[in-house]
Amino acid sequence: MASQWENLLQNAGTWEGTFIRLSPEGAIASQTPSRLCLEQLGDRAARFELTRFPADAPSTTHRNEFATLSRSVLFGNDGSFTKGSMQWSPVSDFGTEFGLTQPEARLRLVQMYQRGGELDYLVLITETRAGCDPVVRPTLTMEQLVGTWQGEAVTYHQDWTVSSFPTHLTITQTAPDTIAQTLTYGSSPAIASQGQRVGDRLLFTQSELSYQLLLLPHGGSSLCPQRIPRVTAFVCELGWLLNPTTRLRLVRQYDRTGAWLNQTWIKECKMAE
Repeated sequence: MASQWENLLQNAGTWEGTFIRLSPEGAIASQTPSRLCLEQLGDRAARFELTRFPADAPSTTHRNEFATLSRSVLFGNDGSFTKGSMQWSPVSDFGTEFGLTQPEARLRLVQMYQRGGELDYLVLITETRAGCDPVVRPTLTMEQLVGTWQGEAVTYHQDWTVSSFPTHLTITQTAPDTIAQTLTYGSSPAIASQGQRVGDRLLFTQSELSYQLLLLPHGGSSLCPQRIPRVTAFVCELGWLLNPTTRLRLVRQYDRTGAWLNQTWIKECKMAE
């Protein structure tokens, strides 16, 4: 099994992209071109440099060299990763970041919460490896999600051990703006839920914990609680529709005390009807 450093370095190189800041409802507040460089300095050392080019201000550059990896980040075998807060608390800010990595493109997402647990804003980052032609994907739609998806999931634990299992997801459209879905992870009991479309969001409000699935540009999606209540387990997720029949998902899981547990990478394929 590859080490965390080997997985990290699958992101090495120069990535050209755009930071898109969004309201909790998905309204675009700003778009800022960017260039990110990750350079390997040794077997266990790297340099990170991020430059942003705002339209109405001088460019800014953030640089960092590091020889250790934070305990709050995990990298998958393809270079995909999650990082962020290791503990949710109602008296502190809380945030997560996801990165789905392909050889020539990446999709990243930041979800930020206010103190008290209200979703504050999101940042979607679309990136293409320098020298490669960008692949333009349209905004994800509810209709693209409808169908039966079979996949393979890999869970990465904080001790860097991994476990894998199959997944099965069925999404049906029960009304013009309503879907029903049933999700099964391995041999666990199926999880059923119903979502209502409101603009570019699907709202799942059948329990105390209300989730929203925000349909994003570039085939992306953001799943997270609208508000994080006390003493409740929850998940946050980035999804990416690569093509009509292939979707990646990256899930960061927290327990009922607000402690971060693990991350799960999922690749799903839509079954022919």
